[in-house]
Amino acid sequence: MGNSLLISRQDLLDNAVMLRDYLHTPIIAVVKCNGYGLGIDIAVRAWYDAGIRFFGVSEPEEALQIRECGYHDVDILLMAPVANVQTLQKMCENNVILTVTNVENARFVVTAANGIPVRAHVKINTGMGRFGLRWSELDAIRSIYDVEGIAFEGIYSHFAASFEKGNQNTALQYGRFMAVVELLQKNGVQVGMKHIANSAAALRFENARLDAVRIGSALTGRISVSSPVPLKKIGKVKAPVVDIANLKKGDTSGYSMLYHCPADTTAAVIQLGYHHGFGICHRDDNFYIKDILRNWLSAVRNYKKQPVVDFNGQKLPVLGRIGNQYTLIDVKNSGIKPGDFVMVDMPLLSVSPTMERIIED
Repeated sequence: MGNSLLISRQDLLDNAVMLRDYLHTPIIAVVKCNGYGLGIDIAVRAWYDAGIRFFGVSEPEEALQIRECGYHDVDILLMAPVANVQTLQKMCENNVILTVTNVENARFVVTAANGIPVRAHVKINTGMGRFGLRWSELDAIRSIYDVEGIAFEGIYSHFAASFEKGNQNTALQYGRFMAVVELLQKNGVQVGMKHIANSAAALRFENARLDAVRIGSALTGRISVSSPVPLKKIGKVKAPVVDIANLKKGDTSGYSMLYHCPADTTAAVIQLGYHHGFGICHRDDNFYIKDILRNWLSAVRNYKKQPVVDFNGQKLPVLGRIGNQYTLIDVKNSGIKPGDFVMVDMPLLSVSPTMERIIED
């Protein structure tokens, strides 16, 4: 048996139910990025068991995965435009709600659908700068609704900084979005479902919940803001010990031979490395001087602070650099041996999609 990601079905369901009951707002369960690392089938099952029947994805393939898992009684919103004719037709055939970003995109959708019914939500750019017309282009936004052949069922935007300490940027985006909605409604447009709040915003700003909230990472219990809900942290990687290495004082370990053993050391080789997502870090932001200073301070604090794994409650540090598929750890007095397993807490989005997901409970 190789390494695997262990997931508690009960903890997942508990998180979904707690979020549903706390928010008191219809949930669009976002299961993009392979269900935030859980596995899209596992994430969908948890939300479905909690009574949720509306899902959000970022790629067409994710929408098809949900249908292929047998969920034909749920709505699915594809939160990105589609530029390929065949892909768009496939989405419409599978009753997937499309995202429309401008008039040209709306006309393309109708033409490409070639008579297949089209359902859509309109995306407004309020500061993310990615999809949708700018909030100030009111005439252009209004003209989208003049395109015939589309059932416009909703309108939405996306908060870019709902995790910020205050709420300045979030309030700014919310005001822009609501101004667009109000103008459309004054002009007789039926905008349908209004939604803008992601996990962080939904938990922090009650006024931003509107007609629905989009909840994704909160299901995993791993969010960057303080949660008013006692969410359970989901997922631990289980990695096997495959060998024991006896190193002498002065011996080196890992790539580049950077680590020198200060004394005779017994090391265990675990089947876990960068290939599996262990030790992968996101690139630091360096847009402002404060970012550079924060990153520098973090580097100082973590100087020679090695990653650790858990064996029966004992923290065992990595020796040297993390390898591609195998990594050395200091066994200390743990008694660890080949055939044993260590547990590792890893960011779920870093865990390789090919790693086996094992449901417990």
